[in-house]
Amino acid sequence: MGAALLLATSCTYDPYDTDIDPVIETLTLKCETPRVQIDENNLTAGALTFTWTGARPMSDEYMSMYKAELDVLGNSFGSKTVITSGVGFDYYFDEEAGIYSATFTNEQLNNWFNERWALPVNKDFTVEFRVIAQWSGGPEFEMPEVRKVSAVVTPVHVEIFNCDEMAIAGNAIAASEKINKTYENENVYAWKGALTTGEVEIPIQFDGMTYYLHNADGSTAIADGQAMTVVMNETKGGWTVPAAGEYRFVINMIDRTATIYSEATDLHPLVLTFHPDGVESKPEVTLTVEDLWAYGGATSWGAKKLNLIQSLADPQVFIFDGSTNDHKTLGGDMKFCITNSFKDENGTSYTQNDAYCFTCPLTAEGKRQKLSAELNKVFQLNGGADGETRNSYIIVPSGSNLIVFDLRNQTFLAKKVE
Repeated sequence: MGAALLLATSCTYDPYDTDIDPVIETLTLKCETPRVQIDENNLTAGALTFTWTGARPMSDEYMSMYKAELDVLGNSFGSKTVITSGVGFDYYFDEEAGIYSATFTNEQLNNWFNERWALPVNKDFTVEFRVIAQWSGGPEFEMPEVRKVSAVVTPVHVEIFNCDEMAIAGNAIAASEKINKTYENENVYAWKGALTTGEVEIPIQFDGMTYYLHNADGSTAIADGQAMTVVMNETKGGWTVPAAGEYRFVINMIDRTATIYSEATDLHPLVLTFHPDGVESKPEVTLTVEDLWAYGGATSWGAKKLNLIQSLADPQVFIFDGSTNDHKTLGGDMKFCITNSFKDENGTSYTQNDAYCFTCPLTAEGKRQKLSAELNKVFQLNGGADGETRNSYIIVPSGSNLIVFDLRNQTFLAKKVE
């Protein structure tokens, strides 16, 4: 029994007798500028500096090498995102101080931010800097020394004003709704609907981020019916709706404006008062323009209702969209009448031949004429019910499948969209 106990005691594992002495690592790494902002006005200046001391000394049998790497936190120094010393940048050694250093300029950080790392704009990001000390040669493998440190970088501020998708939201609307591009202008978005008293927001999705439109002056007040200069940022908010009712929103992404119309200031359809045939002795007739009828040689002298789309941005703008219109395209000589039949106060019936119409301008002498419109070029319209106007015709470019009739400004624009 005593011998067995002695044997067991003598075989007890003693780590102090058997373990290898721990490796004393000496490499230290420091970020001299742990928080920086990229300065676009001083691109060649150094912005971000890292310093490190040497790793543990080894015998002359070993050759030491340092590899430094820079990447965005979370990328794990992947091959597609990492910036490596000797390839993407150089580091330097101060023999007198015994310090290694790597400095990155504003230009380098800005270029990598945009091109290599493709990060969201206007968002601070964290970079990681890693130094690996390793040895080659010698009789045995030596474990590398590895150190990492991070820094927060503020990118160059970019004024974002673009849109992948736009909506209207907030507690002033029953449920969030999409705001669509207008048919007539892909840079203009419009919406009309009911709002209650409260807050309304215009969230915009762009490049995977959510932004909000705000008054440039920081206020939340609605300048009813007036174009307000707006900015786009990530701060949630928008406008205060002072009273319940119908509102029209028009967002112009080129002008960077938002116009909000209440019922008091809202835009109205075009209402025309004229004498049939332009004859002043005939009773005046007042009609609201809700569509247009094409009439002329291109319609075989028959009235062709165009079934136009009324713009949400302005009820006096009408769009012919061949992709949804049964007519598909328009072309040839025609004028555009505001109706194909109507009556005056005495019950006398008239046709499009007697109605107010939009067509090409008259000659300098006020006489009828026929003029050709060009694709993608704004054409000035003339409107009236007099004989000279009613007998003037526009030659619409053949195959026009998108036409914008801006009756407020009396212009015509024909396009051929593939």
